[in-house]
Amino acid sequence: MSLRDELQAVYERHGKLTPRIVVAEAADESSPLHSRLEWDDKVAGHAWRLQQAHELIRSVRVAYLEADGRRSDVRAFHAVPSTDGGFEYRSAEDIARDEVLTQVLLREMERDIAQLKSRWGHFKEFATLLREAVA
Repeated sequence: MSLRDELQAVYERHGKLTPRIVVAEAADESSPLHSRLEWDDKVAGHAWRLQQAHELIRSVRVAYLEADGRRSDVRAFHAVPSTDGGFEYRSAEDIARDEVLTQVLLREMERDIAQLKSRWGHFKEFATLLREAVA
């Protein structure tokens, strides 16, 4: 069975789908989902700390004044591609001063908007909500 089929079966058994339910179902070594999760606590513990660090970095915000005097808050650090093929965080100020990084971030924004449209665009209210959000 495909991953979708497995998750659908879990959904049908429980009437809902949450990460906690999936982990509980996958804990059984005979579960087809078992091999999709990391069960080595040493590895998973480190992975969790990396996730926590990721969330910490993303939580930092800086405030600045717009030309019209309005205050805006933005994330202090943004993920950009690194030379090793992964991602690294760079400060918003560094990105603003670097035309290449600015273009990279703009392409990321375009991808995010396309993903939003792909996910929600079939709802007639989507365009209205998007217009209101950027107004």
